[in-house]
Amino acid sequence: MKIYPENKIREIIQEYENGRHITELSTEYQVAKSSIYRWIHSYTMREVASISKISQRELYLLQIELERLRIDNQIFCRCECSRKSPLTEKLSEMARLKDEFSVHALCRVLDVRRSTFYHYLYRRPKKTILEIEDDTLRPKIRELFQNSKERFGARKIRAKLMAEGVKVSEKRIHRLMDGMELVCKQVRLRYWSTTSRKHKYYRNKLQQVFLQDAPNLVWVSDITYIRIKGDFHYVCVIIDLFSRKVLAYGISPNINTLLVKTTFDKAFDSRNRPEGLMFHSDQGFQYTAFELRKYLRELKVNQSFSNSGTPLDNAVAESFFACMKREELSHNFYDTVEQLERDVSEFVHYFNCERPHQKLDFRTPEQVEKEYLG
Repeated sequence: MKIYPENKIREIIQEYENGRHITELSTEYQVAKSSIYRWIHSYTMREVASISKISQRELYLLQIELERLRIDNQIFCRCECSRKSPLTEKLSEMARLKDEFSVHALCRVLDVRRSTFYHYLYRRPKKTILEIEDDTLRPKIRELFQNSKERFGARKIRAKLMAEGVKVSEKRIHRLMDGMELVCKQVRLRYWSTTSRKHKYYRNKLQQVFLQDAPNLVWVSDITYIRIKGDFHYVCVIIDLFSRKVLAYGISPNINTLLVKTTFDKAFDSRNRPEGLMFHSDQGFQYTAFELRKYLRELKVNQSFSNSGTPLDNAVAESFFACMKREELSHNFYDTVEQLERDVSEFVHYFNCERPHQKLDFRTPEQVEKEYLG
């Protein structure tokens, strides 16, 4: 059967539309009348849903493309890999789906040459003895790993296998565990805390006794950071546990002992330098520095520290910062230190004088102190 080029077909149809008779066109171009009729039917533009015009041939091509896209979508949904997956994974998936979809479609969707896939199916080499042994070891290793609740590493698994009479090297178990993505808890999750630091033990004298009977018995302190453009500034607060009142705060671009000392002096002077005071904080280097400990000792202030890695020991100060960030600071972006100082000052006043506190029977810290003094 003779195949006519697309441009020749469109030329014949154009002449027909210009008024030429089909018999003349058939004689001139040596084409059967039936073919011309078929082309006219196929290429004539028709209205579709009163929106656009489309020829029979264009409709046919769209139907073919739609069917191809439907098949491609089904393959993507059924496949457990993508075009960017390793070749071995793609070939394995193609072998699994070859009875459901054509090889042409699978190769097109996963971007694999058909010759590569046929070679994988029919001419790939048989498994080596090492690969066969690996297939036998994998389920045993996985079983021991899961029975240990993901605690065993390669060394302990090897000891268990040797006890069962299975001789295998630790390096080989490492390789198989990596391939199965088995990572023991000690490696995957490591809890970093201040217990790893090499310093003397600092006593927790407060022991989470956050309810105090009078002002100026226990003060707590903590430091947090706030971003100002690309830099961080640090906010230090000192709170009286009796009323939960913020006695003083300090803001500095440096997180150091000087920030704590300056803030403590503000609170100490505002309370007329009370006696018998306990000062509690975490074990940050700003609080454990010899300079600050010596200074507080000279003021006859008893210093207490949270246990290492136990933020609940300083829960009152932690709670204040969480509240300030949640209700004020996290809603703003700061360009200058003045803006940060303004918002912190306003929030401290709001916290002390206006915000009801659940632990204080929904009274403000200022109300609690006035009632005590009255």
